Amino acid sequence: MKQRDLNANELEDLQQSLLKWFKEHQRKLPWRENYEPYQVWISEIMLQQTQVKTMLPFYRRWMEALPGIREVAEADEELLIKLWEGLGYYRRVRNIRKTAEMICNEYGGQFPEQVAELLKLPGIGRYTAGAIASIAFNQPAPILDGNVTRVLCRVRKIEDPPQLGDVGKELWRLAEAWIPKEEARNFNQALMELGATVCLPSSPNCLLCPIRQHCLAFELGKVEAIPASKPGKVPRQRYRACAVIRCNKKLLFSKRLENSLLEGLWEFPSVESDTKKKLKGTLEEHLERNYGIKVTLGKEIHQLEHRYTNFKTRVGFYPVTLEVPGKKSNETTSWVEIPKIEDLALPRPYRRFIEWYLEQFRN
Repeated sequence: MKQRDLNANELEDLQQSLLKWFKEHQRKLPWRENYEPYQVWISEIMLQQTQVKTMLPFYRRWMEALPGIREVAEADEELLIKLWEGLGYYRRVRNIRKTAEMICNEYGGQFPEQVAELLKLPGIGRYTAGAIASIAFNQPAPILDGNVTRVLCRVRKIEDPPQLGDVGKELWRLAEAWIPKEEARNFNQALMELGATVCLPSSPNCLLCPIRQHCLAFELGKVEAIPASKPGKVPRQRYRACAVIRCNKKLLFSKRLENSLLEGLWEFPSVESDTKKKLKGTLEEHLERNYGIKVTLGKEIHQLEHRYTNFKTRVGFYPVTLEVPGKKSNETTSWVEIPKIEDLALPRPYRRFIEWYLEQFRN
């Protein structure tokens, strides 16, 4: 797995070539204007498993509502979750809140600069700590995201899957060893930028690469085969049945429980199972037991599929119409006027359903 290290002259040439390319070709991104630590932190959390072009509208919306870390620490959780809606992994936004409170209470509102201190903050692991330390403070801390991993594997022709423990250790070693003194900020960003815009997962633009003369995969014609993929697990299938309960021009929503997937988001009263068998009957029992609503559900009015990280789910929607509301609104249950549903933080499948529902049943 381990290849001969670059000698001092080769490494310096790689560093300077990459830095020169980055200076000329870097994208103009809002957190690059002044590298304010708060902005760098939020951008890195949002970019976890999300591309720049996808996250930019979320980033701008967030910064407009919460321009500083104290605003985050003092913000209502409903606002934070709503601002995060569509990015997924909602535990991250709760960790953002915890980190903001910790920085305000224990660090005087100032981000720590060292990796060891950053790692003490909720939701900040080795990669994010290195990104904040290097990008915000120009500290020589390594980073290793998917883009950097791909570049390092190809340049050094590391053919084993990067998920393997020994491969990961070697990649972290390279990421740290290659950082030029006083240039950690630009070099780390250059590696990420190269992976995001040139050294792509498929059909990479090798002829535009500023360091192709150092790339063993390019030299040997193995770029497309590196890095190797680790065989993925077949996602398990889940089934969810939802009751779309309407009274006059209001719909009934419930809040996801603490420590559950998508905790704190609003959804229709629903049940979930590994099988479709008896799911509708289970939903009828759920409505009677938890909402005091005794109904016999008819046919689905809509269904959709959604993929999460480790499973996929088929969601079916059943209409219920009430003359008078049964359960009153409280902290975990809310009757919401249809025009105000837009203000709720909803899981993506429910947002997609609402868009369809409003087209079908506007009156």
